[in-house]
Amino acid sequence: MQVVFVENRGKTAFWAKVAQALMASGHSVGWIVQNPFYAGRGLGETFSLGFPSVADMVDAPVPEAVSTDRGRQYFGAGSRHYTYYARRVAEALDHLRPDVVIGEPTLMHELLISAECRVRGTPYLHPTMTRYPGGRFNLLDGDTQIPVLGSGEVWPRDRLNELACAISEGRSLPSYMAKPTAMAARMRRAGGQALTTLGWLRGERFNTPSPARKLALQSMLKKNLKCWAGLARMPDVSGPVVLYPLQMQPEANIDVWGRPYSDQVAFVKRLLAGLPEKGSVAVKANPKMKYEASYELLALARSNPRVVLLPIDCPMKDAQAVTTGSVTVSGTVGFEAVFGRGRCLSLRHPVLEHHLPEFHADTPEDAVARMLADPDLGRGSAARGADLLAQLVADSFEGTINEPTYDPNCLSPENIGKVTGAIAQVLDHLPQKADA
Repeated sequence: MQVVFVENRGKTAFWAKVAQALMASGHSVGWIVQNPFYAGRGLGETFSLGFPSVADMVDAPVPEAVSTDRGRQYFGAGSRHYTYYARRVAEALDHLRPDVVIGEPTLMHELLISAECRVRGTPYLHPTMTRYPGGRFNLLDGDTQIPVLGSGEVWPRDRLNELACAISEGRSLPSYMAKPTAMAARMRRAGGQALTTLGWLRGERFNTPSPARKLALQSMLKKNLKCWAGLARMPDVSGPVVLYPLQMQPEANIDVWGRPYSDQVAFVKRLLAGLPEKGSVAVKANPKMKYEASYELLALARSNPRVVLLPIDCPMKDAQAVTTGSVTVSGTVGFEAVFGRGRCLSLRHPVLEHHLPEFHADTPEDAVARMLADPDLGRGSAARGADLLAQLVADSFEGTINEPTYDPNCLSPENIGKVTGAIAQVLDHLPQKADA
């Protein structure tokens, strides 16, 4: 089969190893590259999307696929390049003729490729680490959270119960919270900054902010955090208080999976609209706070006393203790509630919507109404969590997806074998493409 990988900056080096293993087992490999400084290491044919000329930059409606593109929303990239890249993506797929494409739904070119694959009926696999249990990954369908195929693995009940209790008690954290060593973090920053700066100088202005823009964003964040600290307080519990844990932005979790609720300020306003007059929304800062700590959110908190910004260092446990319950779009707090760790309703977790509807709501207003009407809604237990874990294990595969600089162990032959084996299982389930 023809497997085409989509360049994703530092993670491309990891996929090059997987590509090499797939080629050794008889598959053909190709690459679609947007940033020339992150290429496919000469494995298979590479199609470079290139950079648009002045004549290529045109005014046109923003495609739905890139409606939450971080380049336009945060980095000042505008939208005049979308027509060029949409055309080049179509040309790349016409030329490489993939049976399957492997990439993320994060950067502008990835979102366009995923959308074009959907139109063509070409599978677009998004390999990503699971939140729970750790050390496993999903192979998701395009820009959704729906697994294309799972391992079908079944864990013994005592193993599920043990992990469920650990999650319930906060002794087991999600995969993404694992911190790299100080040396790995420094190397990643230095290497990443060097290559992204070179790419920007070469012409990559659409996924990468300019150095000046980056400095301006960092300065804005510092000012906003200082302002947050000045506004921070604990909520008045004389009325119902809904906890809203902010999700980091930019991040595909909220920007893509969270659609149409990616605007978190608008989401808070809708939670407020669903509450009685004495009700309030307590907003908890994300531990890795970024651009979601926006001027618009701060302005809302200043103008409306019913919007409470919790102290930045307020632990989740303390925030949950003084609030009626949490509402999230696609945050991990929604999964943890199933294990009995807090109370939460989620809007954009398909596994909860389909298997555990008592932890799901359709809209922010629906979440507030159901939470106030039924005090037991959104409350789980270790036993309920064990049932959810069984589903998450069956839908996932053992292995690690990561950037080598961040986690050198992801390049071990054992891990590459696990990841390649999972992809090979999916390839075996795909229909063979008829020759043109």
